[in-house]
Amino acid sequence: MTHPELMVPFISYAIATTFTPGPNNASASSSGMQHGFRKTLPYLIGISIGFFAILAACGLLLEFILQIYEKISPVLKWIGALYMLWLAVMPFIPHKEAGRKSEKDINKKGILTSYTLFNGMVLQLINVKVILYGITLYSSFSLFIGESAPAVLISALFLTIMGFGSIALWTFIGSTFSNYFKNRTFYLTFNAVMSLMLVYSAISILQH
Repeated sequence: MTHPELMVPFISYAIATTFTPGPNNASASSSGMQHGFRKTLPYLIGISIGFFAILAACGLLLEFILQIYEKISPVLKWIGALYMLWLAVMPFIPHKEAGRKSEKDINKKGILTSYTLFNGMVLQLINVKVILYGITLYSSFSLFIGESAPAVLISALFLTIMGFGSIALWTFIGSTFSNYFKNRTFYLTFNAVMSLMLVYSAISILQH
Protein backbone atom coordinates (compact mmCIF):
# COMPACT_ATOMS: atom_id res chain seq x y z
CA MET A 1 0.00 0.00 0.00
CA THR A 2 1.30 3.45 -0.97
CA HIS A 3 0.24 7.03 -0.22
CA PRO A 4 0.18 6.66 3.58
CA GLU A 5 -1.35 10.15 3.87
CA LEU A 6 -4.64 8.51 2.88
CA MET A 7 -4.61 6.13 5.85
CA VAL A 8 -6.33 8.44 8.35
CA PRO A 9 -9.24 9.48 6.09
CA PHE A 10 -9.61 5.87 4.91
CA ILE A 11 -9.84 4.47 8.46
CA SER A 12 -12.03 7.36 9.62
CA TYR A 13 -14.52 6.76 6.81
CA ALA A 14 -14.49 3.00 7.39
CA ILE A 15 -15.12 3.30 11.14
CA ALA A 16 -17.88 5.89 10.74
CA THR A 17 -19.64 3.78 8.11
CA THR A 18 -19.14 0.39 9.77
CA PHE A 19 -20.21 1.08 13.35
CA THR A 20 -23.25 3.28 12.69
CA PRO A 21 -26.71 1.63 12.58
CA GLY A 22 -27.52 -0.28 9.41
CA PRO A 23 -29.11 -3.55 8.26
CA ASN A 24 -26.19 -5.71 9.43
CA ASN A 25 -25.90 -4.09 12.85
CA ALA A 26 -29.66 -3.88 13.45
CA SER A 27 -30.36 -7.49 12.47
CA ALA A 28 -27.34 -8.74 14.47
CA SER A 29 -28.51 -6.86 17.55
CA SER A 30 -32.05 -8.16 17.19
CA SER A 31 -30.81 -11.74 16.80
CA GLY A 32 -28.48 -11.31 19.76
CA MET A 33 -31.38 -10.29 21.96
CA GLN A 34 -33.64 -13.11 20.79
CA HIS A 35 -31.14 -15.97 20.59
CA GLY A 36 -27.97 -14.87 22.40
CA PHE A 37 -24.46 -14.27 21.10
CA ARG A 38 -23.43 -17.91 20.58
CA LYS A 39 -26.46 -18.84 18.48
CA THR A 40 -26.06 -15.68 16.41
CA LEU A 41 -22.40 -16.42 15.63
CA PRO A 42 -23.11 -18.41 12.41
CA TYR A 43 -25.13 -15.45 11.14
CA LEU A 44 -22.23 -13.11 11.91
CA ILE A 45 -19.81 -15.41 10.10
CA GLY A 46 -22.13 -15.49 7.10
CA ILE A 47 -22.29 -11.69 7.07
CA SER A 48 -18.49 -11.52 7.22
CA ILE A 49 -17.99 -14.01 4.37
CA GLY A 50 -20.42 -12.14 2.14
CA PHE A 51 -18.96 -8.78 3.19
CA PHE A 52 -15.42 -9.87 2.29
CA ALA A 53 -16.58 -11.26 -1.06
CA ILE A 54 -18.32 -8.01 -1.98
CA LEU A 55 -15.38 -5.82 -0.98
CA ALA A 56 -12.84 -8.02 -2.77
CA ALA A 57 -14.99 -8.01 -5.91
CA CYS A 58 -15.39 -4.23 -5.76
CA GLY A 59 -11.64 -3.77 -5.46
CA LEU A 60 -10.58 -6.31 -8.07
CA LEU A 61 -13.37 -5.64 -10.57
CA LEU A 62 -14.02 -1.96 -9.92
CA GLU A 63 -14.20 -0.82 -13.55
CA PHE A 64 -16.44 -3.74 -14.54
CA ILE A 65 -18.75 -3.23 -11.56
CA LEU A 66 -19.04 0.49 -12.30
CA GLN A 67 -20.10 -0.37 -15.85
CA ILE A 68 -22.82 -2.89 -14.91
CA TYR A 69 -23.96 -1.37 -11.63
CA GLU A 70 -26.42 1.04 -13.25
CA LYS A 71 -28.09 -1.89 -15.01
CA ILE A 72 -28.45 -4.15 -12.00
CA SER A 73 -28.88 -1.61 -9.19
CA PRO A 74 -32.68 -1.22 -9.59
CA VAL A 75 -33.17 -4.97 -9.13
CA LEU A 76 -30.70 -5.16 -6.25
CA LYS A 77 -32.35 -2.19 -4.56
CA TRP A 78 -35.79 -3.81 -4.53
CA ILE A 79 -34.53 -7.25 -3.54
CA GLY A 80 -32.41 -5.78 -0.76
CA ALA A 81 -35.18 -3.47 0.48
CA LEU A 82 -37.76 -6.28 0.55
CA TYR A 83 -35.38 -8.59 2.40
CA MET A 84 -34.67 -5.92 5.01
CA LEU A 85 -38.40 -5.30 5.42
CA TRP A 86 -38.84 -9.03 5.99
CA LEU A 87 -36.20 -8.92 8.71
CA ALA A 88 -38.03 -5.93 10.19
CA VAL A 89 -41.40 -7.71 10.50
CA MET A 90 -40.03 -11.17 11.34
CA PRO A 91 -39.82 -10.60 15.14
CA PHE A 92 -43.50 -9.67 15.24
CA ILE A 93 -44.79 -12.74 13.40
CA PRO A 94 -46.62 -14.92 15.97
CA HIS A 95 -45.49 -18.51 16.35
CA LYS A 96 -46.54 -21.42 18.47
CA GLU A 97 -44.19 -23.34 20.71
CA ALA A 98 -46.29 -26.38 21.30
CA GLY A 99 -45.17 -28.71 24.08
CA ARG A 100 -41.43 -29.17 24.40
CA LYS A 101 -40.47 -28.83 20.80
CA SER A 102 -36.79 -28.49 20.17
CA GLU A 103 -35.14 -25.44 18.73
CA LYS A 104 -34.64 -27.39 15.53
CA ASP A 105 -38.40 -27.83 15.23
CA ILE A 106 -38.93 -24.13 15.88
CA ASN A 107 -36.40 -23.36 13.15
CA LYS A 108 -38.49 -25.34 10.68
CA LYS A 109 -41.39 -23.04 11.44
CA GLY A 110 -39.29 -20.05 10.46
CA ILE A 111 -38.59 -18.35 13.79
CA LEU A 112 -34.80 -18.56 13.47
CA THR A 113 -34.30 -19.14 9.76
CA SER A 114 -33.56 -15.49 9.05
CA TYR A 115 -30.41 -15.66 11.17
CA THR A 116 -28.45 -18.46 9.52
CA LEU A 117 -24.96 -18.41 8.03
CA PHE A 118 -26.42 -18.67 4.53
CA ASN A 119 -28.84 -15.80 5.02
CA GLY A 120 -26.07 -13.67 6.49
CA MET A 121 -24.16 -14.15 3.24
CA VAL A 122 -27.24 -13.51 1.08
CA LEU A 123 -27.98 -10.27 2.89
CA GLN A 124 -24.61 -8.92 1.73
CA LEU A 125 -25.12 -9.97 -1.87
CA ILE A 126 -28.36 -7.97 -2.09
CA ASN A 127 -27.34 -5.19 0.28
CA VAL A 128 -26.88 -2.20 -1.99
CA LYS A 129 -25.30 -0.24 0.85
CA VAL A 130 -22.44 -2.73 1.08
CA ILE A 131 -21.89 -2.61 -2.67
CA LEU A 132 -21.90 1.19 -2.64
CA TYR A 133 -19.57 1.09 0.36
CA GLY A 134 -17.10 -1.07 -1.57
CA ILE A 135 -17.34 1.02 -4.73
CA THR A 136 -16.88 4.25 -2.77
CA LEU A 137 -13.88 2.96 -0.83
CA TYR A 138 -12.02 1.48 -3.77
CA SER A 139 -12.73 4.38 -6.10
CA SER A 140 -11.93 7.08 -3.52
CA PHE A 141 -8.87 5.40 -1.98
CA SER A 142 -7.60 3.42 -4.96
CA LEU A 143 -4.12 4.90 -4.59
CA PHE A 144 -3.93 3.48 -1.07
CA ILE A 145 -5.83 0.17 -1.14
CA GLY A 146 -6.50 -0.65 -4.79
CA GLU A 147 -3.25 -0.50 -6.72
CA SER A 148 -2.69 -4.28 -6.70
CA ALA A 149 -4.56 -7.51 -6.01
CA PRO A 150 -2.68 -8.14 -2.72
CA ALA A 151 -3.51 -4.60 -1.55
CA VAL A 152 -7.18 -5.15 -2.36
CA LEU A 153 -7.33 -8.48 -0.53
CA ILE A 154 -5.44 -7.18 2.51
CA SER A 155 -7.67 -4.12 2.76
CA ALA A 156 -10.81 -6.23 2.25
CA LEU A 157 -9.68 -8.54 5.05
CA PHE A 158 -8.93 -5.58 7.32
CA LEU A 159 -12.36 -4.05 6.62
CA THR A 160 -14.05 -7.42 7.18
CA ILE A 161 -12.37 -7.81 10.57
CA MET A 162 -13.52 -4.29 11.43
CA GLY A 163 -17.01 -5.14 10.23
CA PHE A 164 -17.09 -8.32 12.29
CA GLY A 165 -16.10 -6.30 15.33
CA SER A 166 -19.04 -3.99 14.68
CA ILE A 167 -21.70 -6.67 14.28
CA ALA A 168 -20.24 -8.61 17.22
CA LEU A 169 -20.52 -5.49 19.36
CA TRP A 170 -24.12 -4.91 18.29
CA THR A 171 -24.91 -8.57 18.93
CA PHE A 172 -23.38 -8.31 22.39
CA ILE A 173 -25.47 -5.20 23.10
CA GLY A 174 -28.58 -7.10 22.06
CA SER A 175 -27.66 -10.21 24.04
CA THR A 176 -27.13 -8.17 27.22
CA PHE A 177 -30.82 -7.36 27.06
CA SER A 178 -31.77 -11.04 26.69
CA ASN A 179 -32.71 -11.29 30.39
CA TYR A 180 -35.49 -8.82 29.67
CA PHE A 181 -36.70 -10.87 26.71
CA LYS A 182 -39.67 -12.32 28.63
CA ASN A 183 -40.90 -8.81 29.34
CA ARG A 184 -43.22 -8.34 26.39
CA THR A 185 -43.18 -4.54 26.58
CA PHE A 186 -39.37 -4.46 26.48
CA TYR A 187 -39.31 -7.09 23.73
CA LEU A 188 -41.71 -5.14 21.52
CA THR A 189 -39.98 -1.81 22.18
CA PHE A 190 -36.48 -3.09 21.45
CA ASN A 191 -37.51 -4.93 18.30
CA ALA A 192 -39.55 -1.93 17.17
CA VAL A 193 -36.41 0.22 17.35
CA MET A 194 -34.36 -2.39 15.46
CA SER A 195 -37.13 -2.80 12.91
CA LEU A 196 -37.34 0.94 12.35
CA MET A 197 -33.60 0.95 11.62
CA LEU A 198 -34.12 -1.76 9.02
CA VAL A 199 -37.10 0.08 7.52
CA TYR A 200 -35.02 3.26 7.37
CA SER A 201 -32.21 1.33 5.66
CA ALA A 202 -34.66 -0.14 3.14
CA ILE A 203 -36.10 3.29 2.33
CA SER A 204 -32.68 4.91 2.02
CA ILE A 205 -31.58 2.15 -0.36
CA LEU A 206 -34.55 2.82 -2.64
CA GLN A 207 -33.80 6.54 -2.62
CA HIS A 208 -30.20 6.20 -3.82
